[in-house]
Amino acid sequence: MSQITLRLRSELPSSLDASRIRLDEWVQRSTLEIERFQLQSRSGPIAIGDLFEVSVRSDVSMPRLVFDGCMQPVSGIGFQHKLGEILCESNVGDHAGSCMSGGRIVVRGDAGDHLGSPIGSRTVGMSGGQMIVEGSAGDDAGHRMRRGEIWIGGNVGKRLATWMVAGTIGVAGNCGPTIAYGMRRGTLIFGRPPMLDERRFSTPIPLRSAFLGLMSRNSAAKWLTPDVLHSLNVCRGDQLIDGRGEIWTPASGTESTKTGASN
Repeated sequence: MSQITLRLRSELPSSLDASRIRLDEWVQRSTLEIERFQLQSRSGPIAIGDLFEVSVRSDVSMPRLVFDGCMQPVSGIGFQHKLGEILCESNVGDHAGSCMSGGRIVVRGDAGDHLGSPIGSRTVGMSGGQMIVEGSAGDDAGHRMRRGEIWIGGNVGKRLATWMVAGTIGVAGNCGPTIAYGMRRGTLIFGRPPMLDERRFSTPIPLRSAFLGLMSRNSAAKWLTPDVLHSLNVCRGDQLIDGRGEIWTPASGTESTKTGASN
């Protein structure tokens, strides 16, 4: 197996599209082929070798792609990712993990908007794999998610998990408005009480689930301690579309955060 490391040479262009990068294809390429691989920017195509120092190791247990440097201007990292691991050592831009179906992506920083969501005219977002963001994420995370896991160690923006069909999303910090609009199934887990629309979600009740023991051993969400897990409430929705998704929230303050406003 190969580990490919892209170490940033200098400051990136203001906008760079990385959606053409496929780890499952790159592990078959030579260092020279990777250096010649082109990405689109606003000023036109740019070769990987002009932006990054490329190194390849073969003594790893699984395919891995490492981005060493701040990738904030880079969109589409991990688009359609399906095997192995992508490790981003700092912030990333929009559409990280869009339409991924397997493998794992780890962001040791913040992520932009549309985390794990569809790109363009696609109607399915993340359908498998695991996305871990150690910092915060922007708006529209988990839109049209069908399977997989997203774990966010900080805050998340507006419209989390809209039209979610299945999967699990955990958020340790605060969450913006319009949570789980159109949610059909799946599970949202919050470390802090979110603002929920009482017309769309049932009254919270104490959570009793066989999965709590498994969750307490989840290394992707260290904030889900046994004490937190055994003090959660659960409500269900989106009731306006007969949805049966579950929202796990801290019992403390849950009632006071429910609102009739259109959130």
